[in-house]
Amino acid sequence: TGGWAVTGPTEVTAKLGDPLAVSCSYKPGYELYPKYWCRPGFLWFCTTYIAQTNGSEVTVTLGSVSIRDNHASHSFTVMLGGVTLEDAGWYSCGVRRRRMFNLWHSMEVMVSPDALSAQRRAEGSSHPLTHTA
Repeated sequence: TGGWAVTGPTEVTAKLGDPLAVSCSYKPGYELYPKYWCRPGFLWFCTTYIAQTNGSEVTVTLGSVSIRDNHASHSFTVMLGGVTLEDAGWYSCGVRRRRMFNLWHSMEVMVSPDALSAQRRAEGSSHPLTHTA
């Protein structure tokens, strides 16, 4: 998996509806390579990139996902806004290399439902202190 070159958490948990930030680190020497976030498919290969940088430190935002590289700290951060249950699953963060295999690290994102939000939806009220007689 190229785990020696790219590292990160093996498991992250987010509350339903909350934002989630995930940071991955890479070895020095890969600063100018594009960094990416994807959902791996067959044999853990990424064919569709959810977000990727162009090798610079400019933040790239696509929908509710953004990615930003920090060359000095040799790390990049992926931000997901308003996590849904569909966001749960396996992801890879990595470094794209032309004409060579990418380097990546895989992790599992888990989404835990917020009990209070679920209770509010079940009661049909967005104001938990408002009751009808």
